[in-house]
This record gives sequence, C-alpha cells and structure tokens, in this order.
Amino acid sequence: ERQRKALNFVLKNTFHDEAFGITPELLKHMSLDKWLDGGGFFTAFQDTPWPVHDRVMAIQSAVLTMLMNPSTLKRVYDNELRTPTDQDMITLPELLDQIAGSIWNELDGEPDKTYTARQPWISSLRRNLQREHLERLIDLTLPEAGFGAAYKPISNLTFSQLRKLQKKMQAAFANAEKIDAYSMT
Repeated sequence: ERQRKALNFVLKNTFHDEAFGITPELLKHMSLDKWLDGGGFFTAFQDTPWPVHDRVMAIQSAVLTMLMNPSTLKRVYDNELRTPTDQDMITLPELLDQIAGSIWNELDGEPDKTYTARQPWISSLRRNLQREHLERLIDLTLPEAGFGAAYKPISNLTFSQLRKLQKKMQAAFANAEKIDAYSMT
C-alpha cells in the first residue's frame, strides 16, 4: 500500500499539467537572467523566454528514468519472488499499467467536443511526455535493453503495453474529425 501511495504521488505530481501550475500569465514573468559577464554585452539585449517545454520534459524524463530503467524494473520483478504470495506488493505489470494509465489517460474517453490547434485535446506538455514514454517502451523491447533472466519478462510486458496503447489510440482516433492536428500526431 505504501508503494502504491508513493507511486501515485509521483505520477500525480510530475505527469499532469496541473502539477506545474503553468499559466500564460506566469510565463510572461519568467525569463532567463541576463548577465553582461557571461555572454557579453550582446546577450543582454536578446529576448530569452524561459524554455518551458524543455524544463518540464527534463523533470518528467528524469522521473521516467527512475521508474522505468531496466535496473528498477528488474528489482520490482525480483521482489515479487522475494515477497511471500500471501503478502501484497506492487508487481511489474501493475507498475507499468499505472505509469501508462497516468500518461495516456486522455485515451480512456472519447473527445467531448471538437478541438483545435489553439485548444488541443492533448496539451503540448502531455504530448511530449507521451512521446518520451513510447520511446522508453520501445527501448525496453530491444535486445540490447537488458540482460539476465528478468529481461525477457520485462521486454514482453513492455511490448504488451505498446499493443494496448496502439488499440487505445486506434479507438480514440476513430473520432478524428473532433481531434486537432497536434493531438493526432
């Protein structure tokens, strides 16, 4: 139960846009510091907006690395054998399902209205996270992703995650006329 609470806390506070509290008004006030000694006189006059997508993706990517690196996944898989079967614990399929469910929850329902590029169905921050998650899943299915006896179940489960996501995407995109161009890519 403690593991699940910790995982839910991490997912809620890193994979959802609301956790960052980013608004257009806030972003107006965020920019890079301009110092004359670092880049010279020229940089003091350049417009340097805060790279919001890069910063948020860096945080989310670091969390994905902690949750989905082969060593962590192997440890979770090995701990299933170390824990008596009558005791509850988070399992590898549950961990992968929780991560995917948190990242792809938009696909759980149909679009409720017609979306546009200015008001996308899936935000730009979420699309970046989803792309990163897909890349992580694909990497875990490749032969060079891991070694040892635990690697094959990890590879098989991540491949299964990819198949589930493909089905969800196909179902969601059946309403393509309601979905904006950004969310379709």
